[in-house]
Amino acid sequence: MIEMKHLMLVASLSLVGSAQAALGAPPAGGRPVLVELYTSQGCSSCPPADRFVHALPARGLGPDKVVALTFHVDYWDHLGWADPFAKASFTARQGWYADSGRLRAPDGDRAISGVYTPQMIVGGQVHFPGGQTDVALRQITAGAARPIGATLSLEATVAAGDPAVATVHVRVTRAAALDRSEDWRVTAALVQKTAETQVHRGENSGETLQEASVVRELSPRLPLPPGGAAEVVFTLRRPADLAWRNTALVAFVQSEKTRAVAAVGEIDAPVPAR
Repeated sequence: MIEMKHLMLVASLSLVGSAQAALGAPPAGGRPVLVELYTSQGCSSCPPADRFVHALPARGLGPDKVVALTFHVDYWDHLGWADPFAKASFTARQGWYADSGRLRAPDGDRAISGVYTPQMIVGGQVHFPGGQTDVALRQITAGAARPIGATLSLEATVAAGDPAVATVHVRVTRAAALDRSEDWRVTAALVQKTAETQVHRGENSGETLQEASVVRELSPRLPLPPGGAAEVVFTLRRPADLAWRNTALVAFVQSEKTRAVAAVGEIDAPVPAR
């Protein structure tokens, strides 16, 4: 059984304040880095991590450097506040990481086991409490410096007959450089760029939460076709409460075996003409 943990350690959370004072420099490498945050509006330790993700562009870490995905898990929903962005499938993705045994802690330190909030995962490989902003910046820099394994581009259109549906074409090049024994998959996400929620119950009762890069829809992990260049097509539906102008589309290539991320990209969703 997966163990759930709520990070309330003062030592972990105290790192947030010290790290917020220094802006992170953009990574020197030429590849964007995937940063995943597993969070919940019912978790009192999560807002600092959400604010860090929200502030990434102000640190010079926009989508050309860092592609952030914030997954709201649902195991907090019965503790006073039902997170409107939480989904069981997002909790399942967090468990998919935990069950793999592939995640490691930064700098070789002892890793926390199981699932917990806030959990940050960089490049599908390294995880740590999401409030450790200085650790996050170091891992982003390290991830950007790794050799480029593949390149990825996205194009999207909104269906004329259904303006709530986006068709996303993901093209992967240099795929021949990937070790095919690692079972590479392509995944796409529909992301709400920014969100503001007033919380009326639970640990964050009375707070107005500012969040960013909130995943609203996540595709299945589809196999990467063979060959040096490949294309995978996804269909993603926009929730009724979300406008296209506040929507981004993300895709990434990830190993089913090792969880390593070989490529990631993000574009703004197309806004249909009125």
